[in-house]
Parts: sequence; C-alpha cells; structure tokens
Amino acid sequence: MLKAIYRLAWKDVIADFRHRSTFSSMLFFAIAVLLVFQAAFEPDPQEAQRLVPGLLWSTVLFTTILGLGRVFQAEEENGALEGLLLAPLPRGAIFFGKWLGNLVLSLLVMTMLVPLTLVLFNVTIWGHVPMLLLLLFLGTMGLTALGVLLAAMTQTARSRETLLALLLLPLVAPLLIAGVQSMNSVIASGSLTGPWLNLLLIFDVVYLALAPWGFGWLMEE
Repeated sequence: MLKAIYRLAWKDVIADFRHRSTFSSMLFFAIAVLLVFQAAFEPDPQEAQRLVPGLLWSTVLFTTILGLGRVFQAEEENGALEGLLLAPLPRGAIFFGKWLGNLVLSLLVMTMLVPLTLVLFNVTIWGHVPMLLLLLFLGTMGLTALGVLLAAMTQTARSRETLLALLLLPLVAPLLIAGVQSMNSVIASGSLTGPWLNLLLIFDVVYLALAPWGFGWLMEE
C-alpha cells in the first residue's frame, strides 16, 4: 500500500513538472497575490509583522484551491480514472497518493512564499522562518486532505472550481484561524507551544482520518 501511494504521488509530481501546469500556476498566482497585497498596504515594518500571518495564510488558501482544482485533471483527460479505481488497491491508497502529490507541490510553493513575503514587506523575522514553514506544513496537510476529498466530490460538476471553493472555505475556516493565531504566537514569543497549535493538530488528525473514508464512499457511489 505504501509503495502504491508513493508511485501515485511520484507520478503526479513528475507529470506536473514535465508539463509545467499546476506548480507553475500556483507559484505565479502566489507571487501575484503578494505583489497586490504589497502595493495595496505598504505598511511600516511593525505593522507588516502583524499582517504577515494573515497575508501568508490567505495566499496559501487561494494558491492551494488553484492546485486542488487540477488534482484529477490528468485522469479525466486521459480517461484513466476508471482504470485507477479498478486497480487492486484500497480506495484509501488512491486518496493518499493524490493527497501526497498535491501536498508536495503545495509545500514547494510554500518554501518560496515565506522568504518572498518577508522580503516584500521588509519584515526581519528570519530566525522564525523554520517555525513558520512548520506551521504552514501542518496547516497544508489538513487543507489538502479535505480539498482532495471535495475535489473528488465536485470533479463531474460543470463549475467545479467555484463549487470546490464554496464547499472548502467554510470547512477550513477553523483550521485557518488556528494557523493564523499559531503564527502570531510564534512571531510574538518565538514559541510553537500553545492551544492554537493543539487545535491545528486536531484538525489535521480529524481531516486525515475522515477524508480517506469519505473518498472511498464517494468513489463507490
């Protein structure tokens, strides 16, 4: 099962880099959003430090939604989804393979997003960058887990990108709040501990536990 998950994820990542589709779109979209924010606010360094968590998580959310809209695009274009479902694999393995591939692409964007944000807004918190990346990693785990499930649910809809965003935003609002508050805590005190981090971990566990089960049920239907 682990080998199947790895191969599905590796296939998605390599195919994306060959065609330069999802990763390039996510990266350029994230840069465009940050440039718009920077032009609109132009805050002083202290005010920018307070804005960084909200700006980062807003950009992560919009960028991730863009990537989630293309999770099953390759299988749909090639008519391979039915063949994938007929493979002698648990439905959970297919879910985790698609989730892991999308997570890798999202994390590659995040590693470029954080330094770019600090440079654009002239925020000198470089010592907190590893903790900020860890928080983004934890939040993106839950966000992409729920997103892949909803992408499977909306893949046959006519306006699937719009429907995906409408379904995802209310469900991930608590996770985003926990992520923003955890990041505020890290910037203010330099510590990762706290109730908001615990809440973020709880959402990750819940989404990663329920999403594979829901994915299997959706594919059966």
